[in-house]
Amino acid sequence: MTTGTTSSFTTTDAASKIGARFRVAVVGISLIAVALLVFQSDAGITDVTKIATGYGIGVSSIVAVLIVARFVWFRLRDRRHPNAEEQADPMVWYRAYLAQVRWSDITIALIGLIVTVSCFTVYKATVVGSEGYGFDGLFIAWDRALFGGNDPWVLTHAMLPSAFATKVIDILYHPVFLPMIIGYTVCVTAHSKPALRYTYIIAYLVSFVFIGMISADALHSAGPIYDGVLFGDGTTFAPLIDRLAAQNGAAGPFSAVLAQDYLLQLNERDVAGLGGGISAMPSMHIVLAFLWVFAAFHLHRILGVVVTIYATVIWFGSVHLGWHYFVDGLVGLIMLAVIWYAAGRTFGLYGRA
Repeated sequence: MTTGTTSSFTTTDAASKIGARFRVAVVGISLIAVALLVFQSDAGITDVTKIATGYGIGVSSIVAVLIVARFVWFRLRDRRHPNAEEQADPMVWYRAYLAQVRWSDITIALIGLIVTVSCFTVYKATVVGSEGYGFDGLFIAWDRALFGGNDPWVLTHAMLPSAFATKVIDILYHPVFLPMIIGYTVCVTAHSKPALRYTYIIAYLVSFVFIGMISADALHSAGPIYDGVLFGDGTTFAPLIDRLAAQNGAAGPFSAVLAQDYLLQLNERDVAGLGGGISAMPSMHIVLAFLWVFAAFHLHRILGVVVTIYATVIWFGSVHLGWHYFVDGLVGLIMLAVIWYAAGRTFGLYGRA
């Protein structure tokens, strides 16, 4: 009995320490995001508040739905086999369930997400590229070195030349991608696999700060679709831009074209809007997709393979639609792998925490 009690106490104590470490990490990352924005951006508090309110309403709504859905699911499952204690006191189940919910983790993780992503959005719109986009030429050269002197988009459109194929890729790249972002809120509301959940959440937030803010500013580039508008003379990617315009006329409207126009309008007006800011390197789209890949392999190998295929399609689409250079995804993936492993070591996903 003594051994069992000691083991239980030790396990609970370790879990408590990991939970405390997680909360400190979320707060620390959020403060770094705020500091970067305050010291490098001239955006006002109104801009940040507007963005934060939009994200806050959306994310909080998703979390509320997930919490209620989990509550209803477990209640329907457990009431089929009530124990003697629950038969004597019907409220005992509700008290026990609510006691398991880590409200402090949920609250801090939500605040951390809203603060970090809001700072990222305003930073991307007001800091990244504010003095021009100077690295597109370098990344064009990197792409051509990797693909035998060719621009990768030439190869993707040779593989899938039809407007219908581009339309399918466009749907996968934008509307279908949105559920991938819900992974964070799933981790916030779930109870099981704490090491995986903590690793995912911390890697998510660190990626937005280190990859989406610091690295994007250091490696400022606009992406092929903005050739002649934000960099270059418009000749390098004119064939791609003309081809996408023709396909948009044949099978559109493409959400990519609408989004690219929206971002350019915000950039020209020097306004920070939801999802605003133009930055190609590194690709946060690829980072978010492969975050799911890393997590999926810890759930089931088949799921990992399926999500890997999807993430690869996203990478393909980023080049095909003119959003990114191929190396944008490559650099983002390498950075993410380092962040993921470091977070995994910290929270016990790999080795001992």
